[in-house]
Amino acid sequence: MKFSKAEIEALIAASPRTTATLSKLVLSVKYQVRPGGSTSKMSIEELAASILELGVLQNLVVVKGPRGTFEVCAGGRRLEALALLLTTGQIPDNYPVPILILPADKALMASLSENLHHVAMHAADEFLAFSRLLEEGKSVETVAAAFGVTPLVVKRRMKLASVSPKLIELFRKDQIALDCLMVLASVDDHERQEKAWIGLPEWNRRPDYLRQLLIGGEIESDRDPVAKYVTLKAYEKAGGATRRDLFCDDDKKAYLLDVALLDQLASDKLQKKAKQVTAEGWKWVDVRPRYSRDEYLNHGELRKTRREPDEQEAAALASIEASVDALQARMEALEAADTEDGQDAYESLDREMTALQMQAKAIEDELSVWPADLMGKAGCVVHVAQNGTIAVKYGLIRPDDRSDMAQAARQVGEGGQADLVSLPSPKTRPIHSDKLMRRLTAHRVAAVQAELLARPDVALVAITAHLAQKLLLDHGYHYQREQALELSATDSQAALRSAAEDIESSAAWLQMDSERRAWLDRLPQEASQVFGWLLTQEQAVVLQLLTFLVASTVTGIYGSEPTSQSTDALALALGLDMRRWWTASGPSYLNHVSKSQVLSVVTEAVDINAAAPLASLKKDAVVAGAEQAIVGSGWLPKCLRTVVSADAQGDGEEDVSQDNVQMEGAAADLVA
Repeated sequence: MKFSKAEIEALIAASPRTTATLSKLVLSVKYQVRPGGSTSKMSIEELAASILELGVLQNLVVVKGPRGTFEVCAGGRRLEALALLLTTGQIPDNYPVPILILPADKALMASLSENLHHVAMHAADEFLAFSRLLEEGKSVETVAAAFGVTPLVVKRRMKLASVSPKLIELFRKDQIALDCLMVLASVDDHERQEKAWIGLPEWNRRPDYLRQLLIGGEIESDRDPVAKYVTLKAYEKAGGATRRDLFCDDDKKAYLLDVALLDQLASDKLQKKAKQVTAEGWKWVDVRPRYSRDEYLNHGELRKTRREPDEQEAAALASIEASVDALQARMEALEAADTEDGQDAYESLDREMTALQMQAKAIEDELSVWPADLMGKAGCVVHVAQNGTIAVKYGLIRPDDRSDMAQAARQVGEGGQADLVSLPSPKTRPIHSDKLMRRLTAHRVAAVQAELLARPDVALVAITAHLAQKLLLDHGYHYQREQALELSATDSQAALRSAAEDIESSAAWLQMDSERRAWLDRLPQEASQVFGWLLTQEQAVVLQLLTFLVASTVTGIYGSEPTSQSTDALALALGLDMRRWWTASGPSYLNHVSKSQVLSVVTEAVDINAAAPLASLKKDAVVAGAEQAIVGSGWLPKCLRTVVSADAQGDGEEDVSQDNVQMEGAAADLVA
């Protein structure tokens, strides 16, 4: 006979409720559907703490046993928790326990009903409940004791409860994993939490990547070289602000918020080493917390020379050389013999050989010195190395010292020392910074992607050409793997975001994003089902999807102005006109270039008469005036112009790739 849930509940309601001493209760083997010991010990300890604080809030379901005992058929966890309290001496064996007595023939059904229909509390409700307890005035320690957890666990649950309600709701819907919620809880700003989550690509919603987005400019005390060099203790002693992550298992780790203070402390600490280096006879010594190669890109470098060894050094080198020769002969003899016993001997000799070579290198390092006659025209940079220790970049030559150094090096070279100086070729200052060039070319890539959506014919040619280049024309060795196609693809979405912070508001991005969402809604959710689904579609649908996917892989972001771009052929095939996708304005371009370049833009876009009145103004005023002057002109920087073939130009079409050298010169004259 089967009982419905309603019948079981009616039976329970009609059954007698009373109390029994703990010593009279035993776990039923026959009627208990959840075996004893199946619950984690931490769960039992937490329940025991709750019972000690609040008592048994829900009665145990029992049947009468022999000799006045009661067999527990529902409530085994509570009984186990009570037994734990009895064992630790926190309650007596006559502790009164509320019970509900059922007939034996209904006991198993009641046990099953209680466990089957039990709905576990959602973790979000648990976090919020802990938070409410503390809001009522209870201390962290009191709540921790009541539930058998550590104060740290309580603090962590409180922190999770403080996450943005919008994100908590997504957590309830299983759209945010707990490990990601813990990362989001590491910062208090709801807007910052939400922005970071929205900024995560759906395919890369990992805690480590989310953490990178959240910490922003914060410095990790245990990973950043400068932080390790200064030490967290010194930084905090100087009043530096920190943020600690409750969910970090390393309680000594902190996030440093005052980067300027950290760098200043590092610079101050490096001064002692800087004084020592200065005393060696260098012309100048810079102190930098972090060495940036780009900062010294235009500097030349002085090379070391080898001095003659003294008698002791020469004798040591000769002795090492003789020993190495002797070892080499013995090792060759062992190789020729090729015996099992000889292997151990060979390895021993090899270790001895390595030790001798290290000794020789140490002597040679001592013989390698900076030319004293040239040190006075070069300098050094004292900085913090990647491992958090002091490092020195020796022998840098400033651009202003190049002529003097070259002349001095020639004089020294006449005495038998040549090639002591390496000087970079003079470089002209670029019009566009690395950051601006990456930003502009990112917009060009996004525009090519958007244009490509309407041209499946070009997409098909592009992917076919890519495969032909890779499989037919690239003769490099390829490791063969067992898969149907050897074809890789990467969505350039993250690269575009990184290169241009304004990309997501551009028309090209919005069009691509709309297409992406449409396909995500349309495709099967399981990756394994995509192939079968496509087989059922018309060829036009498949080609449309292929076009979008090809467009998503288009790349071509540059840090410096290139003579040509990887997207040139696509842009020409698509008839790309960046005036549809990008407009020069203060935020998009003019604020990021020199005053001279702004005037060049106005001169080229309008005429020199429009630029002349702006020449005497300050940069902000020049930008404001330039914005008004070039409205509707459709001016584009060179990197955004589509290169037109010579044949097309011969037909009378505009040469949109022509350099504006003359215009730049005219604008420079205005500034001068």
